Amino acid sequence: MTNKNIEVTRTDRICLSEGPRKTRRDLLQVAGAGLLGLLAAKSGGCAAFQQTAFKPLSENKRFDVADKAEQMIEQAYKLGYDFEKEHKGCCRCTVAALQNSVDFVPPDKDLFRAASCLDGGATPTGIQNCGAFTGSGMVIGWICGAGAFESTKLSHKLIRQVYERFEKDYGTVLCKVIRKKMNRDCPEVVARAAKWTAEVLLSQFANYRQKENSS
Repeated sequence: MTNKNIEVTRTDRICLSEGPRKTRRDLLQVAGAGLLGLLAAKSGGCAAFQQTAFKPLSENKRFDVADKAEQMIEQAYKLGYDFEKEHKGCCRCTVAALQNSVDFVPPDKDLFRAASCLDGGATPTGIQNCGAFTGSGMVIGWICGAGAFESTKLSHKLIRQVYERFEKDYGTVLCKVIRKKMNRDCPEVVARAAKWTAEVLLSQFANYRQKENSS
């Protein structure tokens, strides 16, 4: 699927660990099969991140993802879990999971890097927002946020939908409380956040309809 909102200017690479590097050819072959993020999570190799010029999506923008929506959502969940378990950093792992699963969320290395210090509530106490929730907001804001001082109505609408899922499962978005409720199972928290955000994005921009009683 060609995304006309993205103009690729150069290709960079972010290593998610110090594991063995894959060649660019290997990575492109895997990406073509839709398994780039899984490769990074499983092998400890480098995920290919494109440096892009991206035009924020409008409320009326729609993508034809055919029957791939459920697959993208499942992959967001799995990559969120795998990235957090192997690499840590709930905010950046949520961002990376969405960048490597949802077709119209291009992998931008600067967005990934900006998430580096926002895990654990970004404080020693953990009494601020969960990093996975923050990562969801970063992706949503980047995808459909305002350029200059324009309207932020759409981005607020979508992050509040993610917030409702956090409230339903945890009763809060605060890191310390969520970690206690989940027995410090941060990979599961990241997996759910990535899944919920993928559902919200696909509902807005690809006419995806979530199944009833979906967790």
